[in-house]
Amino acid sequence: MRKAAWIFTLPLALGLAACGDSGNMTTEAASDGTQGTATGTATDDTTTTTGTEGTTETTSPTTTSPTTTTSPTTTTTDATTDDTTTNGGELTCEAYCGTYAQACTDFAEYDNMQACLDQCGQWPAGTPADVDGDTLGCRLYHVTVASTVDADVHCPHASPNGSGVCVAADAPTCADYCTDYLANCTADLNLYKDEADCLDQCSHWYPGTAADVDGDTVGCRLYHAGVALTDAETHCPHAGPGGAGVCVVQ
Repeated sequence: MRKAAWIFTLPLALGLAACGDSGNMTTEAASDGTQGTATGTATDDTTTTTGTEGTTETTSPTTTSPTTTTSPTTTTTDATTDDTTTNGGELTCEAYCGTYAQACTDFAEYDNMQACLDQCGQWPAGTPADVDGDTLGCRLYHVTVASTVDADVHCPHASPNGSGVCVAADAPTCADYCTDYLANCTADLNLYKDEADCLDQCSHWYPGTAADVDGDTVGCRLYHAGVALTDAETHCPHAGPGGAGVCVVQ
């Protein structure tokens, strides 16, 4: 009987032992599950942190960089335009005659604006930088100065005869013209009172060149006064103050 009881007790003990192992396995599994969860959490944190840093790195350069700093293109253009307008001016007879009419009211060189424009049309243009020589540029310079500084000095320089400044160095002279005219155009062909009258009227004309055979210039009248030696009837009228349709603005 004692032997039989022991036999029954052994399987029971084995069963209890088996149950104990089973419990340990469950605990370990649960423990493993907990670790898995912790690992997952750490992974999430890392991802979140990386994501934040990524955003920061991307956002920073965009915020810092000077988005549209296309610098002073407009300023340069404006400066160029201003310089051009200020330094150059308009090299036209309209600009010259308009300024002359306002600045040189005490110097009656032209009967009206059209007379000024016609006279101006005979002059070489030159450049806006001219301060001497037979050019429109020279006369425009002096009439501009006359409008702000000293009309008594600069209006004569801006006149048709240039007053020794806006004139060519080899321009025909009134002295030569009057000498030839008074010698070759006598009696009724002489339209001046005397030499002084001839010189005075001539002093308002545009000198032109010694090659002129027409145009409202001293050069044209000098030419015709010279050839009047052989044909006074034809050439003295051309050489006179009125020009007789030849020594006039063409």
